[in-house]
Amino acid sequence: MDTKALQIEDTLARTDLEDRDSSVNSHYEANEHVLASDLHINEKKLMRKIDWRVLPILCGFYLLQAIDKGNIGLAKLGGIQQATHTQGSLFNWAVAIFYLGYVLAELPCNLILQRVNPRYWLAFATLAVCRFFLGVFEAGILPASVLITALWYKRSEHATKTGIWFSFSSLGSAVGGIMSYGIQGNLANAGGREGWQWLMIIEGAATIAWAIFAFLVYPNVPEKARFLNEDERTFVLNRQRLDHTQNTLKFDMAQFWEAVKDYKTWVLFCIYFIWQAVNIAFSTFSPSIIVGLGFSNLNAQLLSAPFNLFNLFLQIVLSVISDRLKDRSALLITCGLLSTVGYISIVAIHNNNHLLYGLLFFTSFNSGSLTLILGWMTNIIIGNTKRTVSSSIIIIGSSLGAFAGSQVYQDSDAPRYIRGHTTNLCLMAIGIILVLILRLLLMKENRRRDKIAREQVEAGLTKEVEVIKDVTTLVNQNFTDKSDMRVRYYL
Repeated sequence: MDTKALQIEDTLARTDLEDRDSSVNSHYEANEHVLASDLHINEKKLMRKIDWRVLPILCGFYLLQAIDKGNIGLAKLGGIQQATHTQGSLFNWAVAIFYLGYVLAELPCNLILQRVNPRYWLAFATLAVCRFFLGVFEAGILPASVLITALWYKRSEHATKTGIWFSFSSLGSAVGGIMSYGIQGNLANAGGREGWQWLMIIEGAATIAWAIFAFLVYPNVPEKARFLNEDERTFVLNRQRLDHTQNTLKFDMAQFWEAVKDYKTWVLFCIYFIWQAVNIAFSTFSPSIIVGLGFSNLNAQLLSAPFNLFNLFLQIVLSVISDRLKDRSALLITCGLLSTVGYISIVAIHNNNHLLYGLLFFTSFNSGSLTLILGWMTNIIIGNTKRTVSSSIIIIGSSLGAFAGSQVYQDSDAPRYIRGHTTNLCLMAIGIILVLILRLLLMKENRRRDKIAREQVEAGLTKEVEVIKDVTTLVNQNFTDKSDMRVRYYL
């Protein structure tokens, strides 16, 4: 094994949070710059190269899966309920069955991802067309995307990169609304088919085409990526290691049980459950909510698009700010409060439909901050098997939340849907409290680790950091956030 000691002391022992963050950044950047110099790598150029190979495919998947997943809400306005005889709560169950499939397949999909290259799973998942089986196979898309992001990028980049590909889900919802307006408005009864049927056919065909394209062009994992040379692969793998981010895809049973027993997993499970329940409740039924404000069915499809474009804007901006501040929870709490203000206003105000339509935009702070939860998850849960299992559990929470959220708005509550809005309001209040609790617990743990690190420095127990050039050694590093006391949790 070829190694080169960098002779840089580990200066993580600072009790003051701001000073500690500064020392961590300096420590990491010094190692990274020496690594780049030793391997003759231009880091910015290399990461742009990786961005253009990794992110566009993920963006395409999220654009199309959002269109496919959300078109049932738009098809409702085009007559799918009457054609399928799913009036009242039956339609809610038709929406919810997708998430049942998602829940059932989530953990198996994540365990498969420990054995199968995520590149192959992404392409296969998009070929499902039946709503239940779409949920079953789509269960692999989110965890595979999270895993790919964690394999290629350091923790301080996770929120931004996640925000980029996840925001295309909002773009997909916006595009879906516009496509629905055009397709259902112009192709109704064309070729003997209803407008909503053409909606499903056209959008499904686009998804299949993208799946084939992605399978052919998507890059492999870093240590096998053919578009990188040997030095570039070595740099990426060491870059991840120095950031305390694991590279291996091997399954580790000890990490499996550590994930199950970690309180962070279950608090994030509850937070994601709540955030997604509110998101799905509103986003799926927003066309019907807009109709309740006095707009026509066709115009409601068009008027639902601005919410999704605003979500896209929020997801990218909040993710970038979060990475700059290295803080997820403060922004989550802020967005939760703004969303709560929106629901309070909607419930309280009467007889001003245009104002109510404007106030609906406050609800976007809920869906616009979903990427912060994913970024927070990858930052505070480290170890590949541990992260995979924890993300499975947390995403199951999201799916159960979506399942519950699909029942929040009922046709019997039209046109104002007060009960649904009030339910979302109460859920957001609980979610904010849970985020605050997790933040305080992580602050306490960071202070404990600072104290231990300070004592080690005072005792002269500093450590050297090595650059490892042997790829086999790099991909077999085995540690978690619990075992590596140098890890500090992002708040």
